[in-house]
Amino acid sequence: MSCYLKLLFAASLLVPLSTLAEPWSGLSADQQRVLAPLAATWGTLPEKEQRSFIGIAKGYSKLSLEKQQRLHEQLEAWGKLTTEQRHRAREKFTAFSKVPEEKREAVKQMVREQQANSAASGVQPASTR
Repeated sequence: MSCYLKLLFAASLLVPLSTLAEPWSGLSADQQRVLAPLAATWGTLPEKEQRSFIGIAKGYSKLSLEKQQRLHEQLEAWGKLTTEQRHRAREKFTAFSKVPEEKREAVKQMVREQQANSAASGVQPASTR
């Protein structure tokens, strides 16, 4: 039996991720409307990320108009990132989530200051290169 499971696992590695992911055409009209900023890159997103965005879209109607607008802006920004930039953003988010809550505001302030200094000097921050 374990040989069968190993074979099944090995075969699953040969299946392209795009066949496991949700095709854009498989989304409901409401989900497509909410996730429209991601339409062009939807097929390149990992399945886990697609599922996360689908979950976000399901809760969209419960958000206030202000939060809906903010989410739309964030989705637009995310959709414009390259695969490498999205990867770095995920790494930064993971690292930030490990920072104790009482220190997070200090970290946010430090990042804001670094961004302001970079903008003032005309140097592009590493996260957007």
